[in-house]
Amino acid sequence: MAKYDCKVVLVTGGAGAIGSNLCRRLAELGAKVIILDDLSSGVSWNVPSLPGVLFVEGDILDEIKLKRVFFERPQIVFHLAAFFANQNSVDHPERDLLVNGMGTLRLLEYSVLTGVDRFIYASSGCSIYGSESPLPLREEFMSMHLSTPYQITKMLGELYCNF
Repeated sequence: MAKYDCKVVLVTGGAGAIGSNLCRRLAELGAKVIILDDLSSGVSWNVPSLPGVLFVEGDILDEIKLKRVFFERPQIVFHLAAFFANQNSVDHPERDLLVNGMGTLRLLEYSVLTGVDRFIYASSGCSIYGSESPLPLREEFMSMHLSTPYQITKMLGELYCNF
């Protein structure tokens, strides 16, 4: 896949299970990969030790870290970082809103300011489709029956991405 060869790609949440495998594959395809992860749920040993992979430990709310990773001029952003889990969001709704809402908005703003070509947002099926979605599922369907802060903030991220 030549579409990633020599591209600069930022992956937030790149030390998690999905993110680390994505980073590994992107590096194999010739991309320069920048990982931004605060290691709150990911682990450092997940980070691929491959040429062209730069790991920056930090939070997506940290302006200094954001400036650092966007200084590399990513052309593509994969946004996988999140304050994860429904119960976690119920216990800590403000942190959930900050990370999943404000963090996503800041990444989008930096992406626009620096001319990112493509922004890929890792949403959540439980947030978008909910438990009462009509079958067969249609991509344009959005449930408004959201029962946790996590579902609400992931939906908020979807809406910001479409803004």
